[in-house]
Amino acid sequence: MKLKFRFTFNWALLIILVALFAAIAGLNPVFLSFDYLIGVMLRNIVEIGMMALAVTLIIITGGIDLSVGSTMVLSAMVGGIVAARGGSVAGVVTALLVGSACGLFNGFLIAKIKISPLVTTLATMYLYMGLARSFSKGRSVYAYPASEWLGTKEIAGIPVQLFIYAFLAVLFWFILAKTTVGRKLFGIGLNEHSTIYSGVNTNRIKILIYFLSGLICAVAGLIWLGRFTSVKYDAGASLGLKVVTIIVLGGTSIMGGVGDIKGTVLAALIIAVLNSGLTVLSIPITTQTIVHGLILVISLVTYSVVNKRMERKQVVKLKT
Repeated sequence: MKLKFRFTFNWALLIILVALFAAIAGLNPVFLSFDYLIGVMLRNIVEIGMMALAVTLIIITGGIDLSVGSTMVLSAMVGGIVAARGGSVAGVVTALLVGSACGLFNGFLIAKIKISPLVTTLATMYLYMGLARSFSKGRSVYAYPASEWLGTKEIAGIPVQLFIYAFLAVLFWFILAKTTVGRKLFGIGLNEHSTIYSGVNTNRIKILIYFLSGLICAVAGLIWLGRFTSVKYDAGASLGLKVVTIIVLGGTSIMGGVGDIKGTVLAALIIAVLNSGLTVLSIPITTQTIVHGLILVISLVTYSVVNKRMERKQVVKLKT
């Protein structure tokens, strides 16, 4: 029995990724250097890529989390302040607790108080940023041994944070594609009322995914602090929109009910290639922004075209 090839949106993303990589490598061979690919290109996208994995689950339910950047920075800064007095273990535990608490707070407001996810996370984005500024008194917080290890340690020439990202990507793919929790997330995004009537505790699911988002933000914060050696309270101001851009680029519908982790990973790689490639080619930052926008538009158009073709094929099969 022959297996039929299906041209999905993820294949379109893979083609875009390969084409971009080949074009940039052709213009500047340094882009093919192992040290540059691993040590610069992939390393620079890890924190945003990690947060995008968790927020993908949220957007599939029809929600959103714009506070991820501020959550990441608040976790890193409070953990750094505690580590300066109580050591690395206390710093790591504190950072994880702070990130988890931020996620739980978001989830509580959205699931229990029934405030819009957009309004909630927009408000908490500024709340967490303000708390980070207050705790640090506006000064930078510096890395400590545990965060430095996460941010700079290499195993067989590969940064340890890439192993963490790969593990999280597989874990979130498994949750979404192979568990009942994943099916419930799609159910909430497609029709929350029907999902409730089928016996699913949607409030519990929402709180869980926002908790996971906060926890992953804390892990990303530890890596971010170690990689840059210091962090200020406003370092994460624009990260929320960058995370959402990756997720939308990966084919996850902002309306909910559609999306997968593979698309998010491919989109993160496309952004990594763009960011590093345009820098290698000495493209001005203003032009880089335009290119990013064009790639996103092209991907969204491709997503629409591929989906419509798939729908037409399904209709034809039903008629025949």
